[in-house]
Amino acid sequence: MLNAGGAGRRFAVAAALSAGLLLPGAGAATADEPPSAGAEQCYPSVICEHADSGTTTTPGSAQTGGTGSGGGGSDGPPVCGYHGKEWACHDPQLGWFNNGAGCYFNPLDQPLPEGDKAWEGHKPSEGAIYSKVCPQTDGGLGGAEFVFVENGKGAGPISPEDVARDMVYHRITYPVPEVGIAPQGTAVVNSPVWLWAKNATPPKSDPLGVAGAKVAVTSRLERVEWDVEGRKVVCATAGTPYQASYGAAKSPDCGTEFTTGSGSRKDGVFTVTVKAVYAADVVITGSVNKTFTIPGLVRVGQATTLKVAEVQVLN
Repeated sequence: MLNAGGAGRRFAVAAALSAGLLLPGAGAATADEPPSAGAEQCYPSVICEHADSGTTTTPGSAQTGGTGSGGGGSDGPPVCGYHGKEWACHDPQLGWFNNGAGCYFNPLDQPLPEGDKAWEGHKPSEGAIYSKVCPQTDGGLGGAEFVFVENGKGAGPISPEDVARDMVYHRITYPVPEVGIAPQGTAVVNSPVWLWAKNATPPKSDPLGVAGAKVAVTSRLERVEWDVEGRKVVCATAGTPYQASYGAAKSPDCGTEFTTGSGSRKDGVFTVTVKAVYAADVVITGSVNKTFTIPGLVRVGQATTLKVAEVQVLN
């Protein structure tokens, strides 16, 4: 039985951090899955539902294409919800979110001694003490408290795979690309146009340890997709920046041509948009040996415009 009443001891989150009970990063490495409290669990790898509204929670606010910060969007992990407000399913400091209680639960790194009032008369063999932190309607966090959770109400420790997904969706920031194009301003029909994505270098990240395993994530650029006035151009690389010495040559790895001018288009220009698609290669070694890839991490840059002129030939 999950007891979250007055018997729990409340204290400030800052105090818990200073006491080493909610160490940054350590939560992601040691946190248990949240007590079930009779509600469906919410994990970063699945679509969850609001416990109160019954509506599906789609992936949310962080790491959306075009922002480059956080995790989520149509390409990121789902979020959990309570009373119609979205919260990350897992927080590296606070633990796992429980849809039924609307709070985060995290096991203590240093268990309280038997006989402490937080045990409410139970023995350590009967369960564990969690820190419980509840988000508030104004977006803040309430104070933390110790609560007793019976055995069987919470599952085993977080897996290295979960740590890897947490790194990819919440810790690593994938950059938003910028359009590189030549010629700038005005191109000519049936002449080479060079395309390259600026600011598309995959980020580096340090490995993390969990349950005797090391989790290493190597990010890479999968491809770059261009929308050229509704026409899709896919490049395997970020492209080569144009230099004047290249003259009228075609791009060796990412280019296009226009077959018609833009004079008949609205404002007399074509619109060009760049989208970087990253992938994260995960290698887990130690107590667990596993490799897998998290693909389709999309970031969309701002559009630019290009005028395309038609050359008139005089006989």
